Amino acid sequence: MTQAMMGAALGLAFGLALVLINPAVAALLRAGGSPTIVVFVITLVTSFAIGATLTGVVFVLMDDEET
Repeated sequence: MTQAMMGAALGLAFGLALVLINPAVAALLRAGGSPTIVVFVITLVTSFAIGATLTGVVFVLMDDEET
């Protein structure tokens, strides 16, 4: 659970950094309106959360095999 929360936080931070660093992304989000922003945020948060969760599962399984 903590891995998923960490991944969600990283996804939000990455999205913010992407919008601040790349003005083209900010322009696309501004032109797309509110639904576009929601889809952008949900996509980033979900993909980072799933990736962090799977990584955490692999670490736990590898740790169990060593003991």
